[in-house]
Amino acid sequence: MAAELEAAAGTVCWWGLSPALDLSLHLPPEPDPAAEASVLLVGAAEGRHLLLTAARARRGAPRSITLFVSEQSPEPVARQLLFLLLALENPERPRPAARAAAILQLLGSGALRARTAELLRGAAGRLRRWVSA
Repeated sequence: MAAELEAAAGTVCWWGLSPALDLSLHLPPEPDPAAEASVLLVGAAEGRHLLLTAARARRGAPRSITLFVSEQSPEPVARQLLFLLLALENPERPRPAARAAAILQLLGSGALRARTAELLRGAAGRLRRWVSA
């Protein structure tokens, strides 16, 4: 098993090797609930911690969290942010079934349908504005 983990070093997988963490549970208590918290993720190329934290954001008192990601290779981070952006898209645009089909097509296809390519271009443009702002 150890040899398999060593061979996998440097690869990125969506689910990781450990359970996802809700980052808000590991923040120090703040006397002011409106205070912003900063979190640094080092080598977190997959988005499972971000997704779980976002999914549980409505539990408890609202708290603003700014995430900083330090990663040697920015491409996996951009890919995971793109998938998170597509997953969290407005439910009306596109329909959930079409969005799920597009995500599956992006994960496992070499060629994209025109509608999926259009969705990808729009999401990539929004992601570019988020990252460069």
